[in-house]
Amino acid sequence: MEELDLGYLLAVSAAAVWAPRPLVAMLTTLGGPRALVQYARASSHESPPACELLGAEALDRIATVDEPAARTALKEARKDGHQFVTSADPCYPARLHALCDPPPVLYHRGRIDVLDGRVVALVGSRGATPYGRSMAGMVAADFAAYGVTVVSGLARGIDAAAHRGSIQQQAPTVAVLGSGLRALYPPYHSRLADEIVAAGGAIISEFPPNMPARQHQFPMRNRLVAALADATFVIEAGTKSGALITARLASELGRHVFALPGDVGRSTSEGTNGLIKDGVALATGAADVAGVLAWSIMLAATEANDLANALIVALAPGGSSIDEVCIKTGLDSATVSAQLTMLEMQGLAQRQPGGLYVAVRGAPVAKALADERRDYRG
Repeated sequence: MEELDLGYLLAVSAAAVWAPRPLVAMLTTLGGPRALVQYARASSHESPPACELLGAEALDRIATVDEPAARTALKEARKDGHQFVTSADPCYPARLHALCDPPPVLYHRGRIDVLDGRVVALVGSRGATPYGRSMAGMVAADFAAYGVTVVSGLARGIDAAAHRGSIQQQAPTVAVLGSGLRALYPPYHSRLADEIVAAGGAIISEFPPNMPARQHQFPMRNRLVAALADATFVIEAGTKSGALITARLASELGRHVFALPGDVGRSTSEGTNGLIKDGVALATGAADVAGVLAWSIMLAATEANDLANALIVALAPGGSSIDEVCIKTGLDSATVSAQLTMLEMQGLAQRQPGGLYVAVRGAPVAKALADERRDYRG
Protein backbone atom coordinates (compact mmCIF):
# COMPACT_ATOMS: atom_id res chain seq x y z
CA MET A 1 0.00 0.00 0.00
CA GLU A 2 1.33 3.45 -0.95
CA GLU A 3 2.14 5.99 1.76
CA LEU A 4 -0.84 8.24 1.11
CA ASP A 5 -3.19 5.24 1.03
CA LEU A 6 -1.80 4.21 4.42
CA GLY A 7 -2.55 7.71 5.69
CA TYR A 8 -6.12 7.44 4.44
CA LEU A 9 -6.50 4.06 6.16
CA LEU A 10 -5.24 5.53 9.44
CA ALA A 11 -7.56 8.53 9.22
CA VAL A 12 -10.61 6.47 8.21
CA SER A 13 -9.94 3.88 10.90
CA ALA A 14 -9.64 6.63 13.51
CA ALA A 15 -12.96 8.10 12.40
CA ALA A 16 -14.73 4.75 12.84
CA VAL A 17 -12.55 3.16 15.53
CA TRP A 18 -15.53 2.30 17.76
CA ALA A 19 -17.15 0.18 15.03
CA PRO A 20 -14.40 -2.09 13.73
CA ARG A 21 -16.67 -4.82 12.34
CA PRO A 22 -18.74 -2.69 9.92
CA LEU A 23 -15.62 -0.67 9.14
CA VAL A 24 -13.77 -3.81 8.01
CA ALA A 25 -16.85 -4.97 6.08
CA MET A 26 -17.17 -1.68 4.19
CA LEU A 27 -13.44 -1.37 3.49
CA THR A 28 -13.45 -4.88 2.04
CA THR A 29 -16.61 -4.43 -0.01
CA LEU A 30 -15.81 -0.97 -1.37
CA GLY A 31 -12.14 -1.74 -2.02
CA GLY A 32 -10.23 0.52 0.34
CA PRO A 33 -10.21 3.69 2.47
CA ARG A 34 -10.41 6.23 -0.36
CA ALA A 35 -13.41 4.45 -1.83
CA LEU A 36 -15.04 4.52 1.61
CA VAL A 37 -14.43 8.28 1.85
CA GLN A 38 -16.05 8.77 -1.55
CA TYR A 39 -19.04 6.68 -0.51
CA ALA A 40 -19.39 8.59 2.79
CA ARG A 41 -19.50 11.90 0.92
CA ALA A 42 -22.15 10.64 -1.52
CA SER A 43 -24.00 8.15 0.71
CA SER A 44 -27.23 10.15 0.70
CA HIS A 45 -27.78 9.43 -3.01
CA GLU A 46 -25.87 6.17 -3.50
CA SER A 47 -27.10 2.64 -3.04
CA PRO A 48 -25.49 1.10 0.07
CA PRO A 49 -23.07 -1.79 -0.45
CA ALA A 50 -24.25 -5.30 0.40
CA CYS A 51 -22.52 -5.57 3.77
CA GLU A 52 -22.84 -4.42 7.36
CA LEU A 53 -22.93 -0.63 7.32
CA LEU A 54 -21.36 2.02 9.51
CA GLY A 55 -23.69 4.38 11.31
CA ALA A 56 -24.46 7.89 10.07
CA GLU A 57 -22.19 9.61 12.62
CA ALA A 58 -19.19 7.48 11.63
CA LEU A 59 -19.84 8.11 7.94
CA ASP A 60 -20.07 11.85 8.61
CA ARG A 61 -16.65 11.75 10.27
CA ILE A 62 -15.19 9.71 7.41
CA ALA A 63 -16.60 12.17 4.87
CA THR A 64 -14.32 14.89 6.30
CA VAL A 65 -11.14 12.88 5.65
CA ASP A 66 -8.99 14.43 2.93
CA GLU A 67 -5.37 14.36 1.82
CA PRO A 68 -4.08 16.74 4.56
CA ALA A 69 -5.90 14.66 7.19
CA ALA A 70 -4.35 11.49 5.79
CA ARG A 71 -0.85 12.97 5.90
CA THR A 72 -1.39 14.24 9.44
CA ALA A 73 -2.58 10.80 10.58
CA LEU A 74 0.52 9.20 9.08
CA LYS A 75 2.81 11.74 10.76
CA GLU A 76 1.13 11.30 14.16
CA ALA A 77 1.37 7.51 13.93
CA ARG A 78 5.15 7.67 13.50
CA LYS A 79 5.94 10.42 15.96
CA ASP A 80 8.24 9.64 18.92
CA GLY A 81 9.41 6.42 17.29
CA HIS A 82 5.97 4.80 17.42
CA GLN A 83 4.97 2.33 14.73
CA PHE A 84 1.87 0.69 13.29
CA VAL A 85 0.88 -2.37 11.30
CA THR A 86 -2.22 -2.96 9.20
CA SER A 87 -4.22 -6.17 9.17
CA ALA A 88 -2.79 -6.93 5.71
CA ASP A 89 0.80 -6.71 7.00
CA PRO A 90 2.62 -10.04 7.55
CA CYS A 91 3.84 -8.61 10.89
CA TYR A 92 0.26 -8.19 12.14
CA PRO A 93 -0.38 -10.56 15.09
CA ALA A 94 -1.87 -13.62 13.39
CA ARG A 95 -4.15 -14.60 16.28
CA LEU A 96 -6.17 -11.39 15.86
CA HIS A 97 -7.49 -12.70 12.54
CA ALA A 98 -9.64 -15.10 14.58
CA LEU A 99 -11.79 -12.12 15.58
CA CYS A 100 -14.87 -11.13 13.61
CA ASP A 101 -13.67 -7.54 13.99
CA PRO A 102 -9.85 -7.43 13.92
CA PRO A 103 -8.69 -3.82 14.03
CA PRO A 104 -7.56 -2.60 10.59
CA VAL A 105 -4.65 -0.78 12.26
CA LEU A 106 -2.62 -1.65 15.34
CA TYR A 107 -0.34 1.01 16.83
CA HIS A 108 2.63 -0.11 18.88
CA ARG A 109 5.85 0.65 20.70
CA GLY A 110 8.37 -2.16 21.02
CA ARG A 111 8.48 -5.65 19.54
CA ILE A 112 5.17 -7.18 18.52
CA ASP A 113 6.88 -10.27 17.11
CA VAL A 114 6.95 -11.63 20.69
CA LEU A 115 3.26 -12.33 20.11
CA ASP A 116 4.14 -14.97 17.51
CA GLY A 117 5.15 -17.58 20.09
CA ARG A 118 3.55 -18.87 23.29
CA VAL A 119 1.26 -16.27 24.82
CA VAL A 120 -0.82 -16.28 28.00
CA ALA A 121 -3.14 -13.49 29.15
CA LEU A 122 -2.97 -12.80 32.89
CA VAL A 123 -5.94 -10.69 33.96
CA GLY A 124 -7.80 -9.77 37.10
CA SER A 125 -9.13 -7.06 39.36
CA ARG A 126 -7.85 -3.49 39.55
CA GLY A 127 -8.63 -3.61 43.27
CA ALA A 128 -6.59 -6.74 43.82
CA THR A 129 -5.52 -7.90 47.26
CA PRO A 130 -1.82 -8.16 48.19
CA TYR A 131 -2.22 -11.94 47.77
CA GLY A 132 -3.63 -11.51 44.26
CA ARG A 133 -0.85 -9.13 43.20
CA SER A 134 1.78 -11.46 44.66
CA MET A 135 0.33 -14.45 42.80
CA ALA A 136 0.10 -12.52 39.54
CA GLY A 137 3.76 -11.56 39.79
CA MET A 138 4.88 -15.08 40.67
CA VAL A 139 2.77 -16.74 37.97
CA ALA A 140 4.09 -14.32 35.33
CA ALA A 141 7.65 -14.96 36.50
CA ASP A 142 7.07 -18.71 36.33
CA PHE A 143 5.81 -18.43 32.75
CA ALA A 144 9.18 -16.99 31.75
CA ALA A 145 10.69 -20.46 32.17
CA TYR A 146 8.31 -21.74 29.50
CA GLY A 147 9.22 -19.03 27.00
CA VAL A 148 5.78 -17.43 27.38
CA THR A 149 4.95 -13.82 26.59
CA VAL A 150 2.47 -12.52 29.16
CA VAL A 151 -0.27 -10.21 27.87
CA SER A 152 -2.30 -7.94 30.11
CA GLY A 153 -3.91 -4.50 30.14
CA LEU A 154 -1.51 -2.21 32.07
CA ALA A 155 -4.24 -1.47 34.64
CA ARG A 156 -3.43 -1.23 38.34
CA GLY A 157 -3.74 -4.39 40.40
CA ILE A 158 -3.33 -7.75 38.68
CA ASP A 159 -2.32 -6.34 35.28
CA ALA A 160 0.57 -4.27 36.61
CA ALA A 161 1.76 -7.10 38.85
CA ALA A 162 1.76 -9.51 35.91
CA HIS A 163 3.79 -7.14 33.74
CA ARG A 164 6.29 -6.58 36.53
CA GLY A 165 6.64 -10.32 37.16
CA SER A 166 7.71 -10.82 33.56
CA ILE A 167 10.05 -7.84 33.61
CA GLN A 168 11.81 -9.19 36.72
CA GLN A 169 12.64 -12.31 34.71
CA GLN A 170 13.72 -10.21 31.71
CA ALA A 171 10.91 -11.89 29.79
CA PRO A 172 8.77 -10.08 27.22
CA THR A 173 5.33 -8.87 28.20
CA VAL A 174 2.76 -6.97 26.13
CA ALA A 175 0.33 -4.35 27.40
CA VAL A 176 -2.87 -3.75 25.43
CA LEU A 177 -4.27 -0.26 26.02
CA GLY A 178 -7.78 1.12 26.20
CA SER A 179 -6.40 4.47 25.03
CA GLY A 180 -3.96 5.79 22.46
CA LEU A 181 -0.22 5.31 22.95
CA ARG A 182 0.35 8.98 23.78
CA ALA A 183 -2.70 9.21 26.03
CA LEU A 184 -1.53 6.36 28.23
CA TYR A 185 -4.02 5.21 30.85
CA PRO A 186 -3.47 5.11 33.72
CA PRO A 187 -0.87 7.87 33.29
CA TYR A 188 1.05 6.83 36.40
CA HIS A 189 2.04 3.62 34.59
CA SER A 190 4.11 5.50 32.01
CA ARG A 191 7.32 4.29 33.65
CA LEU A 192 6.03 0.71 33.67
CA ALA A 193 5.23 1.07 29.96
CA ASP A 194 8.81 2.18 29.30
CA GLU A 195 10.12 -0.80 31.29
CA ILE A 196 7.96 -3.18 29.27
CA VAL A 197 9.44 -1.88 26.01
CA ALA A 198 12.98 -1.89 27.42
CA ALA A 199 12.56 -5.53 28.47
CA GLY A 200 11.79 -6.57 24.89
CA GLY A 201 8.01 -6.40 25.05
CA ALA A 202 5.49 -4.00 23.55
CA ILE A 203 2.66 -1.56 24.19
CA ILE A 204 -0.13 -1.88 21.63
CA SER A 205 -3.46 -0.18 20.90
CA GLU A 206 -6.09 -0.05 18.18
CA PHE A 207 -6.92 3.53 19.17
CA PRO A 208 -5.32 6.58 17.48
CA PRO A 209 -2.22 7.81 19.35
CA ASN A 210 -3.83 10.82 21.05
CA MET A 211 -7.22 9.27 21.88
CA PRO A 212 -7.95 9.37 25.63
CA ALA A 213 -9.38 6.40 27.49
CA ARG A 214 -13.16 6.03 27.55
CA GLN A 215 -15.18 3.46 29.47
CA HIS A 216 -16.51 1.65 26.40
CA GLN A 217 -13.00 1.22 25.02
CA PHE A 218 -11.93 -1.22 27.73
CA PRO A 219 -14.24 -4.06 26.61
CA MET A 220 -12.81 -3.48 23.13
CA ARG A 221 -9.32 -3.77 24.62
CA ASN A 222 -10.34 -6.99 26.39
CA ARG A 223 -11.24 -8.74 23.15
CA LEU A 224 -7.70 -8.12 21.87
CA VAL A 225 -6.19 -9.46 25.10
CA ALA A 226 -8.27 -12.64 24.75
CA ALA A 227 -7.53 -13.07 21.05
CA LEU A 228 -3.77 -12.60 21.36
CA ALA A 229 -3.30 -15.45 23.85
CA ASP A 230 -3.25 -19.24 23.72
CA ALA A 231 -4.86 -19.18 27.15
CA THR A 232 -6.36 -16.69 29.59
CA PHE A 233 -5.57 -17.04 33.30
CA VAL A 234 -7.83 -15.09 35.67
CA ILE A 235 -5.96 -14.46 38.91
CA GLU A 236 -8.45 -12.52 41.02
CA ALA A 237 -11.76 -10.97 39.99
CA GLY A 238 -15.08 -9.84 41.38
CA THR A 239 -18.40 -10.68 39.81
CA LYS A 240 -18.41 -7.49 37.70
CA SER A 241 -14.73 -7.51 36.76
CA GLY A 242 -13.72 -6.84 33.17
CA ALA A 243 -11.48 -9.90 33.50
CA LEU A 244 -14.61 -12.05 33.28
CA ILE A 245 -15.39 -10.42 29.92
CA THR A 246 -11.90 -11.37 28.76
CA ALA A 247 -12.44 -14.95 29.98
CA ARG A 248 -15.78 -15.21 28.18
CA LEU A 249 -14.32 -13.85 24.94
CA ALA A 250 -11.39 -16.27 25.16
CA SER A 251 -13.80 -19.17 25.62
CA GLU A 252 -15.86 -18.03 22.62
CA LEU A 253 -12.67 -18.02 20.54
CA GLY A 254 -11.98 -21.61 21.58
CA ARG A 255 -9.00 -20.66 23.76
CA HIS A 256 -8.21 -22.24 27.12
CA VAL A 257 -9.38 -20.43 30.25
CA PHE A 258 -8.02 -20.97 33.77
CA ALA A 259 -8.86 -19.44 37.13
CA LEU A 260 -7.01 -19.21 40.42
CA PRO A 261 -9.25 -20.18 43.36
CA GLY A 262 -9.65 -17.65 46.15
CA ASP A 263 -11.06 -17.28 49.64
CA VAL A 264 -14.76 -18.05 49.98
CA GLY A 265 -16.61 -14.88 50.91
CA ARG A 266 -13.95 -12.48 49.62
CA SER A 267 -15.43 -10.20 46.95
CA THR A 268 -12.32 -10.30 44.78
CA SER A 269 -12.57 -14.10 44.63
CA GLU A 270 -16.24 -14.36 43.73
CA GLY A 271 -15.57 -14.07 40.00
CA THR A 272 -12.76 -16.61 39.86
CA ASN A 273 -14.53 -19.08 42.13
CA GLY A 274 -17.64 -18.65 39.99
CA LEU A 275 -15.65 -19.48 36.86
CA ILE A 276 -14.40 -22.68 38.47
CA LYS A 277 -17.94 -23.63 39.53
CA ASP A 278 -19.01 -23.12 35.91
CA GLY A 279 -16.38 -25.55 34.66
CA VAL A 280 -13.32 -23.39 34.00
CA ALA A 281 -10.09 -25.22 34.77
CA LEU A 282 -8.61 -24.54 38.20
CA ALA A 283 -4.95 -23.52 38.10
CA THR A 284 -2.55 -22.52 40.86
CA GLY A 285 0.46 -21.70 38.71
CA ALA A 286 2.13 -21.69 35.32
CA ALA A 287 2.83 -25.44 35.48
CA ASP A 288 -0.91 -26.21 35.44
CA VAL A 289 -1.41 -24.19 32.26
CA ALA A 290 1.73 -25.60 30.64
CA GLY A 291 0.56 -29.13 31.43
CA VAL A 292 -2.74 -28.65 29.59
CA LEU A 293 -1.06 -26.99 26.60
CA ALA A 294 1.77 -29.57 26.56
CA TRP A 295 4.48 -26.93 26.95
CA SER A 296 7.89 -27.94 28.23
CA ILE A 297 10.29 -25.66 30.05
CA MET A 298 12.51 -23.55 27.82
CA LEU A 299 15.84 -22.47 29.28
CA ALA A 300 17.56 -19.78 27.31
CA ALA A 301 20.62 -18.89 29.05
CA THR A 302 24.06 -19.32 30.31
CA GLU A 303 22.77 -16.84 32.85
CA ALA A 304 20.21 -19.46 33.81
CA ASN A 305 23.07 -21.82 34.62
CA ASP A 306 24.76 -19.16 36.73
CA LEU A 307 21.55 -18.26 38.52
CA ALA A 308 20.67 -21.91 39.15
CA ASN A 309 24.14 -22.57 40.57
CA ALA A 310 23.85 -19.53 42.83
CA LEU A 311 20.51 -20.71 44.18
CA ILE A 312 21.71 -24.27 44.74
CA VAL A 313 24.74 -22.99 46.62
CA ALA A 314 22.50 -20.74 48.74
CA LEU A 315 20.37 -23.67 49.93
CA ALA A 316 21.47 -24.89 53.36
CA PRO A 317 21.76 -28.67 53.93
CA GLY A 318 18.82 -28.55 56.32
CA GLY A 319 16.72 -26.41 54.01
CA SER A 320 16.30 -22.67 53.39
CA SER A 321 13.26 -20.42 53.16
CA ILE A 322 12.73 -18.07 50.23
CA ASP A 323 13.57 -15.11 52.48
CA GLU A 324 16.86 -16.72 53.50
CA VAL A 325 17.79 -17.36 49.86
CA CYS A 326 16.94 -13.73 49.04
CA ILE A 327 19.30 -12.52 51.77
CA LYS A 328 22.14 -14.78 50.57
CA THR A 329 21.77 -14.02 46.86
CA GLY A 330 20.50 -10.43 46.90
CA LEU A 331 17.64 -11.42 44.59
CA ASP A 332 14.02 -10.39 45.05
CA SER A 333 11.44 -12.88 46.33
CA ALA A 334 9.55 -13.18 43.02
CA THR A 335 12.74 -14.15 41.17
CA VAL A 336 13.82 -16.61 43.85
CA SER A 337 10.37 -18.20 44.04
CA ALA A 338 10.13 -18.61 40.27
CA GLN A 339 13.64 -20.04 39.94
CA LEU A 340 13.20 -22.47 42.83
CA THR A 341 9.97 -23.69 41.26
CA MET A 342 11.84 -24.26 38.02
CA LEU A 343 14.63 -26.14 39.80
CA GLU A 344 12.05 -28.22 41.62
CA MET A 345 10.44 -29.24 38.33
CA GLN A 346 13.90 -30.20 37.02
CA GLY A 347 14.55 -32.36 40.06
CA LEU A 348 17.39 -30.13 41.24
CA ALA A 349 15.65 -28.80 44.35
CA GLN A 350 12.99 -30.15 46.67
CA ARG A 351 10.37 -28.33 48.71
CA GLN A 352 9.96 -29.68 52.21
CA PRO A 353 7.17 -29.24 54.77
CA GLY A 354 7.19 -25.72 56.11
CA GLY A 355 8.18 -24.23 52.75
CA LEU A 356 11.91 -24.91 53.06
CA TYR A 357 13.91 -25.83 49.97
CA VAL A 358 16.87 -28.22 49.83
CA ALA A 359 19.19 -29.04 46.97
CA VAL A 360 18.98 -32.48 45.42
CA ARG A 361 22.58 -33.60 45.39
CA GLY A 362 23.90 -35.47 42.38
CA ALA A 363 24.74 -34.41 38.85
CA PRO A 364 26.15 -30.90 38.44
CA VAL A 365 23.54 -28.24 37.91
CA ALA A 366 24.98 -27.05 34.61
CA LYS A 367 24.83 -30.58 33.16
CA ALA A 368 21.23 -31.02 34.26
CA LEU A 369 20.25 -27.72 32.73
CA ALA A 370 22.00 -28.61 29.49
CA ASP A 371 20.13 -31.91 29.42
CA GLU A 372 16.86 -30.07 29.88
CA ARG A 373 17.57 -27.80 26.94
CA ARG A 374 18.63 -30.70 24.74
CA ASP A 375 15.48 -32.65 25.57
CA TYR A 376 13.18 -29.68 24.87
CA ARG A 377 10.79 -30.40 22.02
CA GLY A 378 8.53 -27.33 22.17
